[in-house]
Amino acid sequence: MMIFNNGKYKSILAAQAGELENIRRRVEEDKDFRPCYHLAPPTGLLNDPNGLIFDGEKYHIFYQWFPFDALHGMKHWKHFTTSDWLCYKEAQPLIPTEAFESHGCYSGGALMVEDKIALFYTGNTRRAEDNQRIPYQNLAIFDKAGNLLEKRSLLENAPPGYTEHVRDPKPFFSATGKIRFICGAQRQDLSGTAILFEMDDLEDSPRLLGELELPDFDNRHVFMWECPDLLKIDQQDLFIWSPQGKPREKLQYQNNYHALYALGHLSQGRFNAESVAELDQGFDFYAPQTFGGLPNNEYALLYAWCGLPDLSYPTDSYRWHSMLCMPREIRVHKGELYQQPLAQIYQNIKMAQPVTVEKEIELKDLDRSYLKFDAQNTPFNICFFANRKGQRLTLSYDGKTLCLDRSHSEQTETMLKFGEQRYCALDSLHQVEIFFDRSILEIFLNGGEKAMTSRFFIADRQNRLSCDRPLLLEIGYPQAISYK
Repeated sequence: MMIFNNGKYKSILAAQAGELENIRRRVEEDKDFRPCYHLAPPTGLLNDPNGLIFDGEKYHIFYQWFPFDALHGMKHWKHFTTSDWLCYKEAQPLIPTEAFESHGCYSGGALMVEDKIALFYTGNTRRAEDNQRIPYQNLAIFDKAGNLLEKRSLLENAPPGYTEHVRDPKPFFSATGKIRFICGAQRQDLSGTAILFEMDDLEDSPRLLGELELPDFDNRHVFMWECPDLLKIDQQDLFIWSPQGKPREKLQYQNNYHALYALGHLSQGRFNAESVAELDQGFDFYAPQTFGGLPNNEYALLYAWCGLPDLSYPTDSYRWHSMLCMPREIRVHKGELYQQPLAQIYQNIKMAQPVTVEKEIELKDLDRSYLKFDAQNTPFNICFFANRKGQRLTLSYDGKTLCLDRSHSEQTETMLKFGEQRYCALDSLHQVEIFFDRSILEIFLNGGEKAMTSRFFIADRQNRLSCDRPLLLEIGYPQAISYK
């Protein structure tokens, strides 16, 4: 076992006595933005969800974690299990301790192989003499209790024809029962793609099968595909991935990087898509991953990172960064993906009496509430929150497009760089659901037709809501999660 400690490439095993507790005290000084019912890091930075798996009894959730600060340093995999989506029990993390992961355990996925959890992940390493990145694709075996049993490297270096940017293996079983995994990759011509590998079993060496062809996606300007995920859903094939480099547009691809899905049929490495679309239209949604091990493929469960590469947030000064979205159930409806929070989330909402908003109202604990209303396909303009600085969050609809505007809230320079409004075009708008959790909101439209996930930062806020027309609101309060 190696204990790495080189600047930001520092293992948690190298923490000095009291170091993490001191950071934790700084995190606890944040009285405005820490969530109640979203998974957030105890200290430091959280990014991609990893290794999501149902073991037949409980759900295992890993996420990328740098414990020491709100920056992208040495990545560990923080590990929790839950059976009820309310109590999250800490399990053994994946910590970089070997030469094949000397600069961090990058993203990957999980597969149930008999009674063991097989984690496939990328080991980030850098060559000492010239700092050149050397990617390894690695395997870690956990038992169902959440204990690490062993780990080893499967592949060193990128295959010929690809740069060092080959990462994020997501495993699945082929139709013949062989183990396959798909990696995001960059070709030598600096264009993005995904490549498939196959193994007979966990003792086998992976064989490169080739690229995933996706002719229905315009890949121009795209330099990397991250976090690929290939699965079956409702007798169709589903591909989820995060392409980097796609030019931004007014009503789609509005962020610096994006999270997309393709729904269709895969044959001999060629994915014939019947629909290609973004998973989320908000400011902060990236690197989604689905759970393996579910009892059927009628639906899928998904987490995503409520953040984006290259962004800073006001919470960074408190030495914590980002969170995961609520667990979502995704289904096929009308040839597209619909997504909403898990049924258990709704079951754990304590509903209050409906409220009619005439102009302005104070709503108790608005910043950790669930709101639901029928927009009746009629324009509206709603303002949420207020403080002495005049800060607020605005949601408006003009009959064709929904707009979320955070221009009157606290933002960092990197947040401002990519615009202050996000838009979602709709043929019509009726059901609107909004989940607030202190510094995040998740919006679900028309029963899951569209979603918008965004961070917002309004300190010392009043829980005030105003609307330019009468509005009948259903209001409730999701139950806070706990950690053990």
